[in-house]
Amino acid sequence: DNGASTLSKIASPDFEALEFKGWQGRAVEDSGVFMFMFDIAPDAEEFPVHADDAEWLALVLSGSGTLYAGTADMHKTDGMEYAAGDYITFQGGTPHGWKNNGAPSRILFVKKA
Repeated sequence: DNGASTLSKIASPDFEALEFKGWQGRAVEDSGVFMFMFDIAPDAEEFPVHADDAEWLALVLSGSGTLYAGTADMHKTDGMEYAAGDYITFQGGTPHGWKNNGAPSRILFVKKA
């Protein structure tokens, strides 16, 4: 060992269609981190309220829309507008849903693996 850095590169996975019209996703996991990216079409249907046990950090890379809060029984409540450059955090178990605002959007999510 000469103290040199070790670098590696992971091939970017292809986007795969999700179960909701206009939504695609791709994911990669390495170095204790899980990353997921949404690619959202301008005419995408609303992504319904759902929850995940993990804590997430998201970065809106492009586009805009509305992020909805939800109830424990997965009903939509208040909404918050988001746009490119916004960071969004989710505590574990937070019900939420998404609605795109008619332009292509891309959102990157990160959590501990």
